[in-house]
Amino acid sequence: MECARITRIVEILVFGAGAIGSFFGGLLSQRHDVTLIGRAEHISAVKSHGLRVSGKTSIIAKPHAAMRVPQGAKPDFVFVTTKSYDTANTMIALRAFADRAIFVTLQNGLGNAETIARTARRVVAGTTAHGVTFVGPGEIRHAGVGETMIGAWSRVSESDLVRLRDLLADVGIVASVTSDIRTELWSKLVVNASINPIAALAEVPNGRIVRDKLLLGVLEAVCREATAVAKAEGARVDEEELRHRTILVAKRTAANRASMLQDLDRHHRTEIDAITGSIVRAAERHRISVPLNASLYALVRAREAAFRVTSGANVRD
Repeated sequence: MECARITRIVEILVFGAGAIGSFFGGLLSQRHDVTLIGRAEHISAVKSHGLRVSGKTSIIAKPHAAMRVPQGAKPDFVFVTTKSYDTANTMIALRAFADRAIFVTLQNGLGNAETIARTARRVVAGTTAHGVTFVGPGEIRHAGVGETMIGAWSRVSESDLVRLRDLLADVGIVASVTSDIRTELWSKLVVNASINPIAALAEVPNGRIVRDKLLLGVLEAVCREATAVAKAEGARVDEEELRHRTILVAKRTAANRASMLQDLDRHHRTEIDAITGSIVRAAERHRISVPLNASLYALVRAREAAFRVTSGANVRD
């Protein structure tokens, strides 16, 4: 099916405009009415100078930007791109659009679509392998091109999915529609779990993992464990295909500093619980041994705990 050019201006709200949210919102704003909702410094910079995208994509986008949802907003699509641990609170802020808008999640980990669907009527679940790094307020770097997949989660028709696919294609984001989004979510989870924690703990960009034989060996072993869990959960995945996909993603995003590494760099909470934690918990349910995933989970959680202790010691009452 050919891509139909989108002629009508579409109103889009991107809630949680970090790296990925700013990337999608920035590109969409070239043709549509996009509002980014994010942190104060980033939003202030976007308002003043626009959103600078460098790397594989080089543009200065001019989306609307705000710290809170503007009064009178009537979005056709709401992209939820917050950290997974913020999804439930996010839906409180977006409750007003629960019946009118199509909600799209491009978040990491499992459970986000379910959480969104408790409030929103129509939900699209998606995955993307684009590598995007938050450089600083008002600036992101598109470090690697990757595949984007979208699928129906709740009360979304095929025409809705085709419309969203074409909306993205119209601004240069190639997306595919899948009839089995749950398998795609598990596949993305395996890829994330095989790259993010290793990059975060080794403090290296993605490409270094596949160039270093020792780190590559760890990646492959983590991938094998996670794939076994995905299969037990009913995902139609193949171990060799996922190993190949994971290595390809790391190569395509070679210059990218994984989101988990960026979080640890800034002493922020990571998404380890929604990514590797999901695998560890599912493995326990199926009585599958995942020692490497369990170790990475424990180590990243320990790094997070150390940050909390340090920051707590410096906070005055």
